Amino acid sequence: MKTVYILGAGFSVEAGAPIQRSIISEAFRLRDADKANFDDKRFEEFTNFISEQLNVSEDKFSTVDLEDIFTPLDRCLSESAQFRGIGLGKIMQVRESVFFVIGRTIQLLLNEPNKSKKYIDTFAKFLAEKSSTRASDQYRNEDPVSVISTNWDILLDNSIYQVLQSNHKYNGVVDYCCYISSIDKNDDTVKPGLEKLGQGGFNVKLLKLHGSLNWLQCPRCSRLYTKFFIKQTLDNFFDPTSCRHCDTNFPEEKGKHLLTANLIMPTYLKDLSNPQYRIIWQNAGIEISEADQIVFIGYSLPYADFEMRQLLSRMTRKNAKIHVVDFLNPIEQDGLKQHWLKFFGNREVTFSFDGASKFLETLV
Repeated sequence: MKTVYILGAGFSVEAGAPIQRSIISEAFRLRDADKANFDDKRFEEFTNFISEQLNVSEDKFSTVDLEDIFTPLDRCLSESAQFRGIGLGKIMQVRESVFFVIGRTIQLLLNEPNKSKKYIDTFAKFLAEKSSTRASDQYRNEDPVSVISTNWDILLDNSIYQVLQSNHKYNGVVDYCCYISSIDKNDDTVKPGLEKLGQGGFNVKLLKLHGSLNWLQCPRCSRLYTKFFIKQTLDNFFDPTSCRHCDTNFPEEKGKHLLTANLIMPTYLKDLSNPQYRIIWQNAGIEISEADQIVFIGYSLPYADFEMRQLLSRMTRKNAKIHVVDFLNPIEQDGLKQHWLKFFGNREVTFSFDGASKFLETLV
């Protein structure tokens, strides 16, 4: 029996990560607490766009949806159009500043004390143990579990990596199911899952549909680079790194292949044409099609996420069992149940409403 876990923002909330609708209000709270939390220029560009271009008063800043920021910016970029007098170059600059503020906010929140990620560590141990049955060329016969995540945070990534590195009986890698390279040339702990399987090891599949805070991409060769426990996308703003492969292949242009962040931001115009994301989404569809059971943890199946909805509608088996894990009071539960039952029709759908940590305790 194969189980696919699909994670939304609610999966990481108990460990300190924000839900999407609270990111902007949290950004201003953290800015008010300490101005040094953010780069002044980028934060000013972020607030100026909300006030000047979106025409939102300061007391309403926290009510702005991220989609209403990124959608017009992305549409203008795709159509080479201005936005209220802002030219293309400035639009890209503003978008990068908004991206920086969001990423920095998530980073600061995850670094706040008194937030426990014990349940995520427990889940990582469970995933590693289940996936280890694929070692020694058993991957043709064993494929019990995978994870599909819509989150950028690297809490689960780091936990899985730590489990694999700390247990001598494991010969495995975190497999993002795309072509991945280590940011450090001599780091042998990062490699594509297929390579590790070919060496007799195993892979723990973690497909991140919207990207990851520890990913950077080369704009020339499209390789993805990663390093665990480091939020590369934010560090790269201040200390950009050049693609080591392109620097070797094109020595006359060494240092000019600067890696960039490639997160898919909250927008109604998600661009999935990036070759790495196309591979990830294709593999996600395959994982869903093979699942006997799909467990959603902290994912609300929003109407705006139509790419994910069409993927689920197209690739979920008719006999697949569906389990939804969320944290809701009894008054809200009936509405959520109807939301899921309407989408999945005659499939068996069950629910747990005590949150991610409680569910994972019973799972393990």
